[in-house]
Amino acid sequence: MACSIDGPAVEDLASTLRPAIHLDGEFDDWSDLAPKVSDRDDAPAGAPVDIGRIWATDDPAWMYVSFEVDRDVNVQAMQGEMHLVIDTDGDPSTGGRRWGLDGADLELVMSRQDRPQPGGFGAGFGLRAVTDDSVGPLRSSYDLDVAALPTHVSNRFELRVARHREMVGVPPFGGRVRALLAASHEGELVDASDAWDHTFASPPGPSRTTSPVADDVDARIEAPPNSFRLATWNVSEGSFRDPDGHARILGVLRPDVILLDEVPGDTDLDDLAAFFGRPDLDTLGAWEFVLSEGGGRQKTVVAARDRAVRQEPTMVEVRYAAEALEPMRARVPEAAQRLLDAEAERHMSATGGWIEVDGVEVLFVPLDLQSAGYAGSPQDQLRVVQARTLAEHVQAAIGTGERRAPVVIAGDFNLVGSVDPLRVLSDALDTDGGALSRATLDRLGEATRTTWRGRGGPFAPGLLDMALFAEHALEQVGGFVFATDDLPDDRLESWGLERDLSEVVSDHLVLVVDLRVRPRDPSF
Repeated sequence: MACSIDGPAVEDLASTLRPAIHLDGEFDDWSDLAPKVSDRDDAPAGAPVDIGRIWATDDPAWMYVSFEVDRDVNVQAMQGEMHLVIDTDGDPSTGGRRWGLDGADLELVMSRQDRPQPGGFGAGFGLRAVTDDSVGPLRSSYDLDVAALPTHVSNRFELRVARHREMVGVPPFGGRVRALLAASHEGELVDASDAWDHTFASPPGPSRTTSPVADDVDARIEAPPNSFRLATWNVSEGSFRDPDGHARILGVLRPDVILLDEVPGDTDLDDLAAFFGRPDLDTLGAWEFVLSEGGGRQKTVVAARDRAVRQEPTMVEVRYAAEALEPMRARVPEAAQRLLDAEAERHMSATGGWIEVDGVEVLFVPLDLQSAGYAGSPQDQLRVVQARTLAEHVQAAIGTGERRAPVVIAGDFNLVGSVDPLRVLSDALDTDGGALSRATLDRLGEATRTTWRGRGGPFAPGLLDMALFAEHALEQVGGFVFATDDLPDDRLESWGLERDLSEVVSDHLVLVVDLRVRPRDPSF
């Protein structure tokens, strides 16, 4: 049958095409989609959020939903809950009624309140089955590989739910679903969108069919010519005491520079010599390294292959300025005072190491900011103080004016509250006085930028680890987020890695950034 190229048939075909969604906390890839619902400004005073526009789309692996609310919140930690309710089989006569949706089969609870944080802030995500007479207990959101970004505060989010996996008690996704989004406070409904329909464009398929970086793993994993490779990794304090798996993964990645954070506090230079002397790393070349003195039970490391590392003298121990923590004491509850006492004693888990790259000395700074909390929490306030402290040390080390040296800052930012720590550590630290750039890094096998996962806990995967660099002096020419479970079987076998190795050795994934020194101005 012939098909015209300029008639209604083309319009019909175009209407079935779906954009490829990248789960990265940015929303340009949603711009061609019309909202499923534009909810009214109708939430009562005191409601945690007022729901706005909602979008939905899909690919063979995932159902994607994006939504707006009227204020900046942490979607995994706010003073209330949000509920994505889905009629997975598209049949209103099955399932039950939940938050106004008849035929509901599945509920995703965001900012679950069964174990709230101080101040009534929720903690993570959960899934529950819905039947005609009850709702089931909350279960792990990992049962359907739920992920949502951004992890920090925002007024818009995007999330995914697996189509290719099944959850006990919930009908599998059919070709069409019905859904709505609701918000509650103290168990009472305060806002709900109208229900919407979504018809899938394709049948369910494997989870690793949509990543734009999965087509050629061998090509992606090789560093581009004339570049140097940085690997930065939160090695997970406890598991790094037996670091064989860490060495095997890093050996495959062949980095030139390694930044480690969350290294056990009792690690010494002899321990690091033994680590870098393991065959997987030793065969790559001769390693030099420096170790932070601050950080208490968790330290940081800068290491380089076949290059010298000179520790920045002012950053051997990154100390807080006198009284830097004191303004916080009047703002936080008594229970948080112990956190500040410990921080004042151990100082920051960060350091700085100078490494020459193509004739240019670059300052490499690993960090591990305070974990947990939500926007405005004591932990979040401490992250801001830590960022300011570290920025001041870096500024003093790299200098000012035309002779300012380039810097790379990378590690675990723990950005689960406000975005302020990232802004503070980016601002005015490039060689031209501008802001540092953040490396763009995708998972090898999924269209997402998540760098952390906490199976067994309530929090869904997040983007916690980042790398900032002086773009006026350096350019990113490659990079990815590495997980062994993203690799094809033949690569795992040839590299001697197990599929679950990344998950065993750390809850954080390795960030790999390929950088190149930009040509310098002859007048410099």
